[in-house]
Amino acid sequence: MKSMIRKPAGLSLIELMVALTIGSLLIIGAVTVYVQSRNTYAVNETMARLQENARFALSMIEPDLRLANHWGMTSDPLLITGTVGNSPLAVPGGAATCGATFPIDLRRAVDGANDLDDASWPLDCAATDGVRESTDLVVIRRAGTEVVPAAANRLQVFTTRAGATSRVFNSGTPPAPITNTPPFGPNAEVRDLIVRAYYVSTQSNLRDDIPALRRKDLVAGPSIQDEEIMPGVEDLQVQFGVDPGFDGNGDGAPDDADANGFPDFYTGVPTRYVNPDDPLLNTGLVTTVRVWIRVRAENREVGFTDANTYNYADVTNYQPNDGFRRLLVSRTIQVRNTQT
Repeated sequence: MKSMIRKPAGLSLIELMVALTIGSLLIIGAVTVYVQSRNTYAVNETMARLQENARFALSMIEPDLRLANHWGMTSDPLLITGTVGNSPLAVPGGAATCGATFPIDLRRAVDGANDLDDASWPLDCAATDGVRESTDLVVIRRAGTEVVPAAANRLQVFTTRAGATSRVFNSGTPPAPITNTPPFGPNAEVRDLIVRAYYVSTQSNLRDDIPALRRKDLVAGPSIQDEEIMPGVEDLQVQFGVDPGFDGNGDGAPDDADANGFPDFYTGVPTRYVNPDDPLLNTGLVTTVRVWIRVRAENREVGFTDANTYNYADVTNYQPNDGFRRLLVSRTIQVRNTQT
């Protein structure tokens, strides 16, 4: 009977080592999967944030570009007095910060500057925190989307169906005999003058080492306000789609029967895309605008190197070779209020 009873025995050393090895492999595998999942989540989160930032930046610029050259009851800014070339208004000091004619140059509803640095900044007002080198400036001028009462603290546009009696004013009293109560009758209205200049600064409100998309904005006062739109935007590039004018006689040049230096007719179809400083913009009609925005992550990513070579607009062979993830987006936007 005693010989049939076996004493309980533990694991041998070999069995214990095998069990520990298998357990360690399982733990290492689980930790590896967890770390990889965390890294994948972090990368996806970064790219989603970049896409969100890029969409937001475009959503701020696009409506202004689509509405550029919108003036209410007249479609021809050359008929609006108080503007550059047409008995210009004496712009109040606060609104003249970026230049005495900056808010009232309605001839250039879409304007800009190419490959900026602080020395080539074209406006009298300084770029807040400095302009990021080799980026572009885009300026939009238009009337507001809503009819408003006349206000003494704003630059406003009074337009009529007749066109020739339209004007820019800041007195708070629109031209007689129109009253100061909207909608000013069936043939006249008052809208706020909208002037905005978008650019990229070297710093943001978030951190000094993060660039940002900013804009100069004509606001109540009247004055020029500088505000941050989106941190992380490190480049803004624009090109203008230009209609050079109608060539009816087929001589290779736009028709100019009255010899005033401008085409007699425009087709509304862009035939060339040019940079903001191209001489063609002096006589051609801007009908579309191509916009490129490059956004950058806020922080460097360990183990990642941006080895991409970026070529777009007039940016060639840009190779950052750093640890920041980037996203480049572009869009072609129609200027709906172009005259043909």
